[in-house]
Amino acid sequence: EGKATLKISIDYGIDNGVIVCAGPSEAFGRNDVHRAPKMENKGGTKWELNLEVPLQKDVYEYYYVVQSGSWRHESRICHRAVSVKGLKDGDVVDVQDRFRSTKPAILATAAFDRAIFGKGSDEKFRESSNKEVKQDDLRWDIEESGDVTVRFSVYAPRVEAGHSVWVTGKPESMGAWSSSKAVPMVHVGHRIYIGQVKVKKSDIPLQYKYQIADESGNIACSEEGDNHQRSINDGCTYMMTDDAFSYPTKNYRSAGVALPVSGIKTRDSTGIGEFLDLKKVVDWCAETGLQLIQVLPINDSGEDPSPYSASSSFALHPSYIRPSSMCEYYEKKYGTDMSGLKGWSRALVEKLNSNWQIDHPRVMEEKKKLTDAIFDKVTQEKVLEDEDFQKWLKKQDHWVKTYAAFKVQLNKERQFNNKWWDSSTWTTRASQAEAIVHPHGQDYNQVARVYFTQYHLHVQLLEATAYAEKKGVALKGDIPIGVTRCSADVWAEPHLFKLDRNAGAPGDPEQNWGFPPYNWEAMHKDGCHWWRRRLVHMEQYFHAYRIDHILGFFRMWEIPAHSSGGHYVPEGGLREMGLRNLRAIQTASNMLICGEDLGNVPDEVPPVLNELGILGLRIQRWCDGHTWKYDYMSVAAASCHDCSPCRLWWNEEWGSAEGWYNFFIGQGQCPGGPPDWVIQKIIKLHAESTSMWTINPIQDYLDMWESLRSQNCKNDIINRPGQTEGCWVWRCHLRMEKILEATEFNAFLKKMLTEAGRGKAY
Repeated sequence: EGKATLKISIDYGIDNGVIVCAGPSEAFGRNDVHRAPKMENKGGTKWELNLEVPLQKDVYEYYYVVQSGSWRHESRICHRAVSVKGLKDGDVVDVQDRFRSTKPAILATAAFDRAIFGKGSDEKFRESSNKEVKQDDLRWDIEESGDVTVRFSVYAPRVEAGHSVWVTGKPESMGAWSSSKAVPMVHVGHRIYIGQVKVKKSDIPLQYKYQIADESGNIACSEEGDNHQRSINDGCTYMMTDDAFSYPTKNYRSAGVALPVSGIKTRDSTGIGEFLDLKKVVDWCAETGLQLIQVLPINDSGEDPSPYSASSSFALHPSYIRPSSMCEYYEKKYGTDMSGLKGWSRALVEKLNSNWQIDHPRVMEEKKKLTDAIFDKVTQEKVLEDEDFQKWLKKQDHWVKTYAAFKVQLNKERQFNNKWWDSSTWTTRASQAEAIVHPHGQDYNQVARVYFTQYHLHVQLLEATAYAEKKGVALKGDIPIGVTRCSADVWAEPHLFKLDRNAGAPGDPEQNWGFPPYNWEAMHKDGCHWWRRRLVHMEQYFHAYRIDHILGFFRMWEIPAHSSGGHYVPEGGLREMGLRNLRAIQTASNMLICGEDLGNVPDEVPPVLNELGILGLRIQRWCDGHTWKYDYMSVAAASCHDCSPCRLWWNEEWGSAEGWYNFFIGQGQCPGGPPDWVIQKIIKLHAESTSMWTINPIQDYLDMWESLRSQNCKNDIINRPGQTEGCWVWRCHLRMEKILEATEFNAFLKKMLTEAGRGKAY
């Protein structure tokens, strides 16, 4: 009962305007920045707010919004909260904050928190790590006369798995600068660590520092620079600090590899890469110091080989399933004799795995036959009575029933509807989906098979994700800018799309991509619920994602559906549009966001991405190429899936290659080929770049080593925009097992990344 006062202060310099503290509670304006309490400027950069809060609530979350010119929101990645548990009516807490900007907050995203530093929260690291608690587990100690209770809060994102954060200081109660007597801290999530101690008022102003200890208790990293120093406001006996760990290495930089799941080849692949093949790629990353695997979209795209033509934003593509693993699942679950089907699986691997390109129709047909046979062998009854399957089905209820109904209805529409590819023309609406998927309906056997396939895709991808996390490797997915008209999304929620228009791009000729633009006004009416569901679903499997054509979140080239001659929508207010749309989806998950911001980029885009902590993309041949001047908040790449790998570029665009050679090498005549040392130079430039990430296609990495190159670099391209022939059929010419055996090359790559400072935590 009663109220406590939070005496909140922050140092932040602005010329004009005001700073507000917003949050979900009534005291902080219920996230309405116009109702949020305003801070008072106390001169210079000092801002204060005295706020009474009811003690009936244990924890208050809040964040800062600077309302000056272009409003600036504090990063929402690291949640700010203060617990008032244990306080009495009339108590005052001196809360001394710092503004949490997006640049350092990026390291609290799932790519780092769950994978690179968290290593999947493996049990073997639990004992030596900081204890994990919730904010409402924290409790203020009742002060004694002459004492001050200090709660230290520090943001320390770069803490290796098994390491721990401590605070030590001048007072005796803080160890008197002795590391062996330092104050232990707890982890409250998002890389925020809390420690609490009582000190004498005579010990204030406090001097202290944070340190990171390894599994043995030895100091792994000490803060650089001067000691932290804090005083307390008169009349306060409780104080909460808000610090950031001062690392000797200021900017963390890392490296990754880009390759589509479909293009991975192992000895177990069935003519196409499969989710479980990612485990071999993870092994290679762990061997070479790469910390991220970037893939192309993995959603079901039906018969269209392009991964950007998804027929569902939730369902996974059936081609990525491994039938032999399904057999093993039911052998273990029910003791079913699957020997015959395992033999079929092995024969199919031998039959399709020698193909140097993906034969999409054949892969889909053969896998469909085999998965249907597995379903029939196990029986529908046994498949459905599986408790794990039922738990999954219940959890995925928000999309999987509609998707299954969509797949069943699609097969029917193709038999009589010559516009089956546009779900808005279908005679059966999504409102009838419940009837289609009813257990006693005539189509339920087909519905159950859809569930069955999606469940095992989920299980296999989740296995790969967990394996990657434990090895400290993040998985980065890809979100297409649109969904096709023949999709479960358009069928189920047509009001979210502008079905009378097509998205595209200006030019001569004008590009018409064929899919409907988003109806953002309709999406915002329910808080972008469709986007938020989509990203929460995606976060099961990924730690980061790439937004294809992120410019479409600011404006889209919209063309009449049955005509030409489009225009940009909106034509103005791009900053506001981009902030509104991107902020809505950013808060849906904790994944790291990267935006494909290539092409004709409006001036409003880079500042918004920077403000939100969304990384941009830099392809060397498409910008000034000065890798040593790239923005830290970017991904540096030698090439990507939409252009030729470096070796092919060298052969196809000799003039550009010669210009690159003269500028970056500047000695001798530009060589043909090019030789492997040229590609080594290109990759080294990217490794040494100032970008947070360098993520290069596996083709470019392998081209650094003569003996690992493909015979014909023309076969190494994945997609040529505007063409269909030869696109989306690429398979790596080497099996991952072969690449793992290339010990000399792997050591060379690891040495290059290490010497460039990539992956250095402390």
